[in-house]
Amino acid sequence: MLVKSFLSWMDEAPARERAEAATVLAEAWQAGALGEDTPEAVEAALTSVLDDPSPMVRRALALAFAESREAPRHLVLGLAADQAEVSAPLIARSPLLTEADLVDLATTGERKALVAIAIRQDVSRAVAQALIHRRDAECAFALAGNGASEIAEADLLALIEAFGHLPKFRRIVQARPDLPVTARHALMLRTAEGLGQFVTEGGFLAGGRKARLLDDTLQSGTIALARQSPGEVGSFVAHLRKQGLLTPALLLRSVLGGDLGLVTQALADLCAVPASRVSALLRGRSEPSILVLLRRAGLPAFAEPVLAAAIMAAARLPASEGRAEFSLPVLRAAQGACIDIAGEEGVRLMAMLRRFEAQTMREESRARAESLRQDLRQEKSELLALSMPGDAQDLLRLGGFDAEGEKLVAEIVRAEPEAATPKRRILRERGLVLDEPIPDLATIIAEWKTELGIPATPLPAVSTEKPGRSRAA
Repeated sequence: MLVKSFLSWMDEAPARERAEAATVLAEAWQAGALGEDTPEAVEAALTSVLDDPSPMVRRALALAFAESREAPRHLVLGLAADQAEVSAPLIARSPLLTEADLVDLATTGERKALVAIAIRQDVSRAVAQALIHRRDAECAFALAGNGASEIAEADLLALIEAFGHLPKFRRIVQARPDLPVTARHALMLRTAEGLGQFVTEGGFLAGGRKARLLDDTLQSGTIALARQSPGEVGSFVAHLRKQGLLTPALLLRSVLGGDLGLVTQALADLCAVPASRVSALLRGRSEPSILVLLRRAGLPAFAEPVLAAAIMAAARLPASEGRAEFSLPVLRAAQGACIDIAGEEGVRLMAMLRRFEAQTMREESRARAESLRQDLRQEKSELLALSMPGDAQDLLRLGGFDAEGEKLVAEIVRAEPEAATPKRRILRERGLVLDEPIPDLATIIAEWKTELGIPATPLPAVSTEKPGRSRAA
C-alpha cells in the first residue's frame, strides 16, 4: 500500500529523499491515484509531514499544494503558519486562503510572509490595512507595487506618511493605477520636503527665498492637481482642510488663474452650503452676496474685497478661454481692490500680486518671442526652398533644416549657374538676393539713424599701439 510504504520511508530516509516522497504523495492525492488506500489514510500521511523536523520536507509539501484547490484545508493552514521559509510560496499563491486567514497571517507573520501576502492578486482593503499596520518597509514596497491590491485612501496616505521620504517608494506609488488626487498631493509634499532639505543643506538658497520658492511651488502644484481631477475636488478640499493647507492664499491664487472650481468647493465645505448653490452665487457676480459668503467661510477681513474682485473678474472670462496659472484681467482686478487695504497686509498683498503680474507678463513675452522665432524659421525655410533646385530641396528635407544644413544648401545654391535658376533671377529682381553678405549690427543701426534724421555719432578711434610704449619710442 502506498501510505504504508510512504510512512516507512519517512522514518528512515534522509531529508532530501523524504522531500521527494512528500511531493510524490501530494501529486498522487491531487491526481486521485490513491490505489487501494482511502483518502482518509492518504490525508493522515500527508498531515504527518507537518511534523517533519526538516524545513526542506515541509517546504516541498507547501510547493506541491501552493496552487491546489483540492488540498486539505487544515493542511494548508498548518503550512501557512509554518516559518516563512516554508510558508511563503504557499501564502503567495494558495487559493484556499481566505481574507480572514490572510489578515491573521499579516498580524503575526514574519517579513517574508508579509511580502508573500502583499504580492497576492487578491489583496483586499482589510488585508492591506493589516499589512500597513506592521510598518515594514519591504512589505510596504511590495504592497504599493502590486497594482492589483486594493488600498483604502486613508491607508495609502498612511503609507506615504511612513515611507514617502524614500524616493524609490514615491516612484512605486506614482506608478499605481487610479492614484487618488490626495495621494498625489501627499507625494508632492514629501518630494518638496526632500528638495527643501537638499537646497538648504547645500547652501543654494537663503532661508527666506527657499521658503517662498517652496510655498509658490506647492500652491501651484496643488491648484494644478485640483484642475486635473475635477471629479475629486470635493474630497481633495476636505483633505486640504484637515491638513491645514486650505489657506486664503491658496484660494486667492486658484482664482487668479480664472478657475473657480477649487474656491467653489472650498466655500461649499467651509460654509456647509451645496456646491451648486455656491457656484450660482459666484457666477452671478453680485459683490454683496460674494462678500457674505466669504465672511461666513471665516476668511480674513482684509482678503475679502480682493478675493471678491478676483472672483467677479474670473466669472467674466469667456468659458472658451484656456486657463493659465494667472490671468492678467483677474490679477489687475485684484490689484484694484487691494489699493484700499490699509496696513501691512495690504502692502504684502499688493507686492505678491505685482510679483505674479510680472511673472505672467514675462511668460507671455517668452511665448510671443518663441512664436516669432517659429514664424521666422518658417519664412526662412519657405524662402530658401523657393530659391533652391529640386535636388537641394530633397537634401534639405531629408537632412533636417539646421545651421549646417543651411550652410550646405547655400553652397549648393551658389554653385548653380545663373541660367539654370530662373526662380533665383526673379528673386534678385525683387531684391531678395540670398548670396549677398548680411549687414552687421553697426551698419543696420547707422542706416536706421539716417532714416530718422539722427546725426551719426562717430565711434572713438581705437589705438593699435601696445600698452607701455610711448609714441616717441
